[in-house]
Amino acid sequence: MLSDFEEDRRRMIAETSAFITWGLAHPREVPAIPRKRIEEGGFSRAMSRSFWYAVLGTEAVAPLTVVRRFIRWATS
Repeated sequence: MLSDFEEDRRRMIAETSAFITWGLAHPREVPAIPRKRIEEGGFSRAMSRSFWYAVLGTEAVAPLTVVRRFIRWATS
């Protein structure tokens, strides 16, 4: 029997694979990910709110220090 972690991991991989397969078959239905060149600076506050609403389902985002701490933790 798989551990809970392994079962969750297997399920997430299967869901991600299904989404990518669907997205490749329906490219016009997949939301675009905004991007900018590094030299061009950051995104506007409106773009930031729009992005976080799409990602989190809310415009309320944790304080910047919490977000930075999370990103450092997630990439370590």
